[in-house]
Amino acid sequence: MKKILAFILIISIVDVLASCGKEEATTEPKPKTCEQMEPCKTALKYATYVEQGAEDKVYKMETRKEELRSYNDLAIAKRGIPADYKQYQHQQIKKYGTLEYKVSPNEKYIYKFKFKDFRTGEIKTFTAGVLKEDSEYLTYQYFNGASEHDVAVSGEIVGHKSYYSTGLTQQEKKELTPLPIEK
Repeated sequence: MKKILAFILIISIVDVLASCGKEEATTEPKPKTCEQMEPCKTALKYATYVEQGAEDKVYKMETRKEELRSYNDLAIAKRGIPADYKQYQHQQIKKYGTLEYKVSPNEKYIYKFKFKDFRTGEIKTFTAGVLKEDSEYLTYQYFNGASEHDVAVSGEIVGHKSYYSTGLTQQEKKELTPLPIEK
């Protein structure tokens, strides 16, 4: 009798061990942050340089398409650096909300950021386009914001995703959520 009970016990233990790992994970992957995605990271870096007044760095990050560039050449960009640049050159956009529009995945993105202005402390929006040229992502600025036409493919507006800097409170998220371009 003891041998039968021991045999049943061993079989049940082996059965339990054999079933380990067969269950599928039910947790969804953590949503990525802007800094983990190359196009968004590039747009955030570009927005930071614009905010700092680092016009030479802005010029170097911009697309090669002349009609989308802020300056005609690097020398002109350097002359555009504001007098107070040294005061802001190491400041980063730490708290932000952004909307990502994948107009053409892996080719063209539009990001609408909302963050506090370095100089005034007021909340502002900044819209940047990101294009993949060769193997790198290059940027351009929408000086008057993007339009519905900019985020549409074949007449249909593409959906957007929201991303936030880490550690924001619900109130900060509410303040830093940009309005969708299509509104």
